[in-house]
Amino acid sequence: MKFGITLAAITIAAGAAAAQPAPPPTPPATPPGEQPPQWLPGVQDLTAQETATPGKLTLTMARAVELALKQQPTVRQARASAEAANARIDSARVPLHPTVTLAASASVGSTTPHPCADDTSKTCGGYFDPTANTGLSANASWKITDFGLTSANVRAAEANADASQAGITVSSLDVRRDVEIAYLEALARHRLALVAEATVKSEEAHLDQAKRFVAAQAKDPIEVAQAQSRAANARSTLAQAQSNEAVALANLRAAIGWIDPTRAPAVDPSWPTPVDHDPDDLGQLVEAARTHRPEIVQLDKQIIAADASLTAAHAERRPVLAANASTQWGPSTNDWAPQPTWTAGLTLSWQLWDGGRSAADVRIANANLQITIAQRDALLVSLTSALELSRAEIVANRANVAASTEAVVAAQAQLKLADARYTQGLGSQIELADAQTAVTTASGNLISAEWQLADAWATLRRALGTF
Repeated sequence: MKFGITLAAITIAAGAAAAQPAPPPTPPATPPGEQPPQWLPGVQDLTAQETATPGKLTLTMARAVELALKQQPTVRQARASAEAANARIDSARVPLHPTVTLAASASVGSTTPHPCADDTSKTCGGYFDPTANTGLSANASWKITDFGLTSANVRAAEANADASQAGITVSSLDVRRDVEIAYLEALARHRLALVAEATVKSEEAHLDQAKRFVAAQAKDPIEVAQAQSRAANARSTLAQAQSNEAVALANLRAAIGWIDPTRAPAVDPSWPTPVDHDPDDLGQLVEAARTHRPEIVQLDKQIIAADASLTAAHAERRPVLAANASTQWGPSTNDWAPQPTWTAGLTLSWQLWDGGRSAADVRIANANLQITIAQRDALLVSLTSALELSRAEIVANRANVAASTEAVVAAQAQLKLADARYTQGLGSQIELADAQTAVTTASGNLISAEWQLADAWATLRRALGTF
């Protein structure tokens, strides 16, 4: 199943060609011969072509998504969490392996007063007669079996690691959706700014016409004031549109996870290949989502982990059979060449009463299992409604795009006729203003409809769990 994003190009015929919008202010450029600070995430991911223009970074949607998947902190955090989960598997397996401990000691202290060996009538030792003691020992232990406790902990750790791996895909899908939506908004705001610029040029042209007519005493002077008011309003609308575009670009920077202050992101004015069909039926969408959604895989693994943790909680009160072996050597002042000693044996231990800790752990593990199962069921319940909503939005917005396209064509034709009538002295400023307003409104409605349609496709792809 393959989806695209559609936004049709708009040509504004408003008596003057649409000019390019003023470029956004750029930060100070990196001095020639110097490289951007390498501590900035993503600097090393840029191509030579992208770094050729200081202060500006023009991105396609695919390139913006690519950069985000490499440097977005959310994705990097998910990868680190998966690595930690894999390490916890090794930690859970530690009791299955023997352990060896080496220890060495040295001490000095006073001796207890005692009869001297050469003259028992005298006393040797005491507070001011120090003695030295040393020790060297090695101990090896191996838990032979704990009757299922360790194996259950290992199964839980492995399932949690699989869930963390699925979490990377979840984070990647979220980042991709956020970048696509932010990119589409930035591009839509750019197109709306173009519409506002075209309106300003058209209103200024109409103002110039009105001044000429009034100078020739062919029109009432009030038409100049009316045209001036509309031109001022158009410039105000343009300023707001450019501000909205700047905000959208800032949101795109945040969605990508780009913190390089030496470059400002800019969107490529070209759009992806349009989609000329409706989504599949709801049943097919639900089946595809249950197959591809990584959240379902993640919750399935978490259920397995929770069930293994419950088994481990039940096994906490089982006995433990372990083998131990040790050797010691302890020369001291009294004997600097003693013989080493060793011991070896088996130990079976069983904690008959732990104060209720294992019972509490069982209750906690069982509650965690029920919570995870409920979360998976809630996802399955919301999945169908989310897919149905996205599908309905796509169908409705496709019809809205078609209707808005017709409205733009009709409004442009109306403006062309009104402009011709006014030029010939037959029309009025009211007629011309209404026609210009119709073009601006219809053009903005078309861009909004295409924007909403593209957002709906991005939301549908996220609900399906597909890239």
